[in-house]
Amino acid sequence: MTLLIGENYFAAPELTVTVERRTPQAAFPEHYHDFHEIMLVESGSGVHIFNDNPYTLTTGTVCFVRASDHHLFESVDNLRLTNVLFRSPQAFRFLHDVGRFLPQEHHYQQQIHWQLSPGTMQQALQCVAVLEHQSAGVGAEQIAATESQFLHLLILLYQDCFQPQLRDASENKVNQLLAWLQGHYSEEVNWMEAADRFSLALRTLHRQVKQHTGMTPQRYLNRLRLLEARRRLHHNDQSITDIAYACGFSDSNHFSTQFRREFLVSPKLMRNQLR
Repeated sequence: MTLLIGENYFAAPELTVTVERRTPQAAFPEHYHDFHEIMLVESGSGVHIFNDNPYTLTTGTVCFVRASDHHLFESVDNLRLTNVLFRSPQAFRFLHDVGRFLPQEHHYQQQIHWQLSPGTMQQALQCVAVLEHQSAGVGAEQIAATESQFLHLLILLYQDCFQPQLRDASENKVNQLLAWLQGHYSEEVNWMEAADRFSLALRTLHRQVKQHTGMTPQRYLNRLRLLEARRRLHHNDQSITDIAYACGFSDSNHFSTQFRREFLVSPKLMRNQLR
């Protein structure tokens, strides 16, 4: 596994924050860093394998990555990322106690990936543009201004990600739905019942899921199922049929067809390649 070293990304040892753009981000093998990062998806899509768990990346996704995390990108489609790198929550020169605005350890798995509202995403990118301009200098005043702008970004993300009561009501409901699907992908989902569960009109559900993920609700659900199936092929010895049923497919032939369409290889061949 590759280690990405901060000295290759921070222009000077004095800098505590910097911006790294990937436009587009190519498929990239598993790696980890000796720094932390906040990853914003400007556009496109892809799959983020984060600490061995798969997540779908779409426009508006934000991800918090610690130095101890390992991840990779695959199945990318014009994926454009803006990464805000910082050395660690304790390494700032003029900021203190910023950890309270980052995902907390006891809720980390639920908070590392989030979907920003379109308005917040635009504000975040504007904030990053200012931060990128300020981070060019190494003087104390410039570093202080950069850290101040970073704190502004952090509070903006914190309010959108971790204080849902401040969100638009329908935005909050759609994000609750997407989080619910992450934990219930193996179940048969009736979209009318799902709309009622989250107090959404069915048309609103379809429109906003498509807006958030770039996919129809059923396509997004199938993607979650297929990603979990692939993870199981990698990490356990269940039969392909058992994996299909465990991931929400009622027919193993249909599962194999969908799997081949998604990953361009059959489940059996993928498993054989791993042995």
